[in-house]
Amino acid sequence: MQCKMQSLDCGLRKWKGLPEGFILVQPKRESFGFMADVANKYPQNVAGKFYVDDQCIDCDLCRETAPANFTRDDDGGHSYVFKQPENAEDEALCKEAMEGCPVEAIGSDGV
Repeated sequence: MQCKMQSLDCGLRKWKGLPEGFILVQPKRESFGFMADVANKYPQNVAGKFYVDDQCIDCDLCRETAPANFTRDDDGGHSYVFKQPENAEDEALCKEAMEGCPVEAIGSDGV
């Protein structure tokens, strides 16, 4: 059976001796007092509610989830918000991207 999460999960399963089929859940950064920080947002973000901060690991999740709002800085190797959502559907996709971000580099308290 293949690991259902990334290779880190496989390594942890082996290291901790966890049973096959056991799924490790990555705790959210907010559990430890972490979340996206508006003070550390990338300058490429357009002004508005959503932004990406310097914790981005360039995983592509936000760009796949909300391609009308997130894009990649090829030189910097990270995502940023190039267009704020203009309707409820785009807003929902941005929120989905924020909630799915593995390092919580997307914030929604921007101005």
